[in-house]
Amino acid sequence: MSLFNKVTAIVASGILVLNFATIPTAHAQLPVLVPTPSPDLVRGGNLWTITAFNDASPVHTQMATQGICFEFIGVVGTHFRYRWYSTTFPDWNGIASQEGDQVFMHGDYAKDVGHDGIHWAIDTSKAGSGHWTEWREDGGFGNTIVFANAVFQRAGICRTPIPVPLPYVPNQYTIDGILIENPMGIEVKD
Repeated sequence: MSLFNKVTAIVASGILVLNFATIPTAHAQLPVLVPTPSPDLVRGGNLWTITAFNDASPVHTQMATQGICFEFIGVVGTHFRYRWYSTTFPDWNGIASQEGDQVFMHGDYAKDVGHDGIHWAIDTSKAGSGHWTEWREDGGFGNTIVFANAVFQRAGICRTPIPVPLPYVPNQYTIDGILIENPMGIEVKD
């Protein structure tokens, strides 16, 4: 093996080792190495946009686009966990969990009366797609606002760690001056 090949092998193995996370097990002396997902939600930029498209519409009408910042908070089993918050919609934040290229998110807005569930896949290092559901509490089965398709785009870098309290984001209004009550940007019907 040439010197070049030996150096390349050493460097490659060093990168491979650095690209693993150690997960403590029940036997503290036996850590388990779990490969970090690639791409993940923070390397290459932790600011993403999410755009909703109404899934019930025959033409999948585009709805709102919001900004989301992610912060890595740890490893749980085979999942990488993140906190997230919106840079564009007030009091919208939650938790994300990534396993491989699959991302599962949940969050709240409107003083925890409104809720979101998002399941998406990272398609490339800069884009992803999936499904977004939004609903409000009503004491019964919940008031579903919409089932939507979601498109994610990596958009840059957020300030990390996530500040506490969350940064102030002003309310959004329609052109007619009506308060936008949810991150999807649609009217809530009671």
